[in-house]
Amino acid sequence: MTTAQRLDALYAKIPTFECIPGCHACCGPVPFSEEEWARVPGKKAMASSCPYVLPSGRCEIYEIRPFMCRVFGTFGGLKCPLGQGPAKLLIYREMHDLLGEYRGMVGPGLGVRPCRGQRRLTRRAK
Repeated sequence: MTTAQRLDALYAKIPTFECIPGCHACCGPVPFSEEEWARVPGKKAMASSCPYVLPSGRCEIYEIRPFMCRVFGTFGGLKCPLGQGPAKLLIYREMHDLLGEYRGMVGPGLGVRPCRGQRRLTRRAK
């Protein structure tokens, strides 16, 4: 199984939910793994906010968004500031396991870090 296939299988384990249309309250500097960054066409320079948020508030790369974007709002340590989320939040152990699986694919760091000021999830997921 390729890394891309393993990432897709991991993404399928993450609960999904509907965001408020046009909202981008959770969008900010995002770490990408090498594999995730390789999927992004027309790469843009990153700064303190995500350059893939369109003027409409929609995500330009939503279908190929990285792990951190996918897990935001799915567990207590990263709740949506507007109260959106899946019917059942992940517990810390579940998030820790997902993060461990992700890190097992991309190595000890979170991979490519095209932006600054990222907070580490690993401190909270114990």
